[in-house]
Amino acid sequence: MTLKNVAVLMSTYNGEKYLKEQLDSLFTQKGAVVSVFVRDDGSTDNTLSILKDYEKDGKLTILESTQNLGVGNSFMELVYRVPLCYDYYAFCDQDDVWLEDKVKRAISLLSNYDKAALYCSNQVVVDSNLTVDRLRYKSSPNTSYLQILTSNQLTGCTMLWNRSLQQLLADSKRRPNTSLLQTRIHDVWVAMVASVIGEIVYDDEARILYRQHGNNVVGVKNGSLMKNYLKKIKNVAVRNGRSKLATGILDNYPEFLSRDTKENLAKFSNSKKGFKEKLILFNSPELFQFSSETRVGILLKILFNLI
Repeated sequence: MTLKNVAVLMSTYNGEKYLKEQLDSLFTQKGAVVSVFVRDDGSTDNTLSILKDYEKDGKLTILESTQNLGVGNSFMELVYRVPLCYDYYAFCDQDDVWLEDKVKRAISLLSNYDKAALYCSNQVVVDSNLTVDRLRYKSSPNTSYLQILTSNQLTGCTMLWNRSLQQLLADSKRRPNTSLLQTRIHDVWVAMVASVIGEIVYDDEARILYRQHGNNVVGVKNGSLMKNYLKKIKNVAVRNGRSKLATGILDNYPEFLSRDTKENLAKFSNSKKGFKEKLILFNSPELFQFSSETRVGILLKILFNLI
């Protein structure tokens, strides 16, 4: 049986501490031929030196980069630049560890899909020393576009997708603007696209050690409720990307959307136009059924263009 070819896409930034351990776990993957592509996003530590050592050994390809784009744009730059000749594509963070059958299992669950399809999975949460804490999710997250739009639970480091989805994601005429990817990063965009044009397959089993070490770009919520709440408040003016995300999907994938989906996304997209549009969105509570926010919180965000 011919093994499938998989392009693994990794964006790095000051990741010297855990990088080798993650890279080595990629090269021990079974049941597939793995090619690793890395874009460094302006590291000032020894990350790039480590990558160059692996590249000299023929183990990975470094994609040239000259500026810091931020995590969302850096990962999507990889999506745009990697050759469209692989059977599958996968995101990879710099600080996790993949179990040896991670890719094999993902492929087995996507193999029957010809149309655009995305695999996501649970994660084993571990500390900086890989001591196991718990499974991240006790039950399967909802994979609907409204869940992803309002409160995404699908994690980029678990994602693997087929060539049909890759063709659409890499299409130069369907790319989101860079400001969107600063507020709703790469994994939210990919999940959203997959949810409205194809299929999302969620795996309750975990094949990745999801390392939490205090410097994660995105991670599980630890600490007090007050600490997490204050962090949310601090970032609210920056991370208000729901309307941008809705607009991005409407602009780039209109022919794939049902009438209801278009109408729902338009309510988010138009919410900054005027009071009437704000009222329309607020009076559609079903659109926020997957959000943990209170009605008052939602109202304030809508009124102050933070939705």
